[in-house]
Amino acid sequence: YMSVVVIVIEIWMIISLMNRWFTGDTTRPKIWYIEHFIWYTTFLLSALLMLIFALLFLRGRVTNRVPGKIIMAFFSFVALYFGMSVSYSDYSKGEQILCFVMMIIFVMGLINWRPIVSIILSASVFKLFYYMMEHAPDHPVSYATKVNYFTLWISIVMLSLSVYSQRLSEAEKDESLEYSSIRDELTGIPNMYYFRKKAIEVLSNEGIDNKLFLFIDIANFKAFNEKYGYDIGSELIISAAKLVKNQFEGDLYARYSDDHFVVLTNRDNIEERLDILAKMLEEQHSSTRLSLKVGSYAPKSAELDPSIACDHARYASSIIKKNYDLHYCEYDDNMDDDFHKRQYIVTHIDDAVNQGFIEVYYQPVVWADNHSICGVEALARWIDPTYGFLSPAEFIPALEEYRLIHKLDQKVLEIVCLDINNGIKNKSKIVPVSVNFSRLDFELFNVKESIENLTSKYNVPSDMLHIEITESALTANDEKLMNTVQLIKNLGIELWLDDFGSGYSSLNVLKDYTFDVMKIDMVFLQRINENEKSRAILNSIVTMASLINMETLTEGVETNEQADFLKEIGCKRLQGYLFGKPMPIRDLRSAYKCF
Repeated sequence: YMSVVVIVIEIWMIISLMNRWFTGDTTRPKIWYIEHFIWYTTFLLSALLMLIFALLFLRGRVTNRVPGKIIMAFFSFVALYFGMSVSYSDYSKGEQILCFVMMIIFVMGLINWRPIVSIILSASVFKLFYYMMEHAPDHPVSYATKVNYFTLWISIVMLSLSVYSQRLSEAEKDESLEYSSIRDELTGIPNMYYFRKKAIEVLSNEGIDNKLFLFIDIANFKAFNEKYGYDIGSELIISAAKLVKNQFEGDLYARYSDDHFVVLTNRDNIEERLDILAKMLEEQHSSTRLSLKVGSYAPKSAELDPSIACDHARYASSIIKKNYDLHYCEYDDNMDDDFHKRQYIVTHIDDAVNQGFIEVYYQPVVWADNHSICGVEALARWIDPTYGFLSPAEFIPALEEYRLIHKLDQKVLEIVCLDINNGIKNKSKIVPVSVNFSRLDFELFNVKESIENLTSKYNVPSDMLHIEITESALTANDEKLMNTVQLIKNLGIELWLDDFGSGYSSLNVLKDYTFDVMKIDMVFLQRINENEKSRAILNSIVTMASLINMETLTEGVETNEQADFLKEIGCKRLQGYLFGKPMPIRDLRSAYKCF
């Protein structure tokens, strides 16, 4: 803007000067015209040069600032020399020194980002011009002129410092906003907004050869957090972020979410580098067994959306999450098919619920003493128009990961209530139905209110509905969950503890929660005839449950020998393929004459 103003003024001055020259003005000697033409032209060229550089810099054609600083210094020198020359000539004739003042303001405006330099330069230039005025013929400097001259310098310096302070404050504010927009609040490393933006530039500039997207997951972090608390867990995340930053210095990295990080790096020695990272993490937190599960994805195109690449790497990481021996997995074509099916499930769950693709299959539960039916378990099935029959092993983990499982579980509960209602209307034999609920359900919707509303809407007796909660979903000292579970029990609905023994079983769950039935996981029945320990453990579990007033149900019963053994040790209810697979309600009616 300053360049444009100077260019316009100097063009106008040159035109005016030439007009006076060609009209034969004799009030000035020819040497005066020549000197002023040189001044105006030099000043014009310096401003024009600065304008050209500024436009090229703004458009990204030039990125090196050094030539710009040289041009700015040249312009400042020309401006100050021009201002002093013209104003000295004017002062000698008794006129004002406005040209000098204007040039000082121009230059101070250019260099006000260097306040000390601008003060020293302005003081030096004012002192030099003052010296020139003192020696001007026939125009001695009066005391009033000295005071005014010094006041003028102070005013210009103060104005320059004020502008500098204001611009500095605005720049710091903008820098702070920019920093917070691209940095993770907890760890200080880049966030996903920055990662996605820069990943596009990296792939575009460097190509995709030898590049890998990594998704890093800290295994066992949930257990660490529960053991040591949120604050210590946050410290772990911060230290892990520092390790990622140090290990992948020079690469692009970011915090994805929670205990997850993403990196865009070269493939070279990747597993070796990840091993070093894992060892460093383990050494820092040796009191808890922490490890890394890392998935990677090799981009196929430089135009790939980084978010999709991270999702692929994340999926590869999830594949090995429960495999203790594997710590690194690269996304391949087989995973690609599974991944797209998984994405289809996540994006079409609403259609499946609303258009009737979700069906409920019922698996019989029988009394151990006579194998007569005493209930059924409701199990979700997805009959999709595109993929056909989708296994629960395909859609349930995907819905849980993306926190959409509540949509499925609410639909299953409603179908069950409707089936019970139809059975009552048809005066059929009705047996209780057990319905599974995920831990996430208690976070994503009001389970107690939903149960109460649906049982009321479909007139379902409370003793006809059982609620199953997986043992792994329960934690000690979770007051909100404990209160919700008790409120459900207050409705007269039985609570069942599902999958007891499937993983790490905590007796605190049995101490802190009140359940009516314990469902023993089928894992104990595997090779029961070959492993005496399994028999002893099963016997102990059934005895313990009896002592705390819980009935037992064992899943996965496939042979008469297993059924006889379970009856012998006091297990009251049985479930498994020996008595029936999960089946549509029409088959259940045909086989067991109920509903």
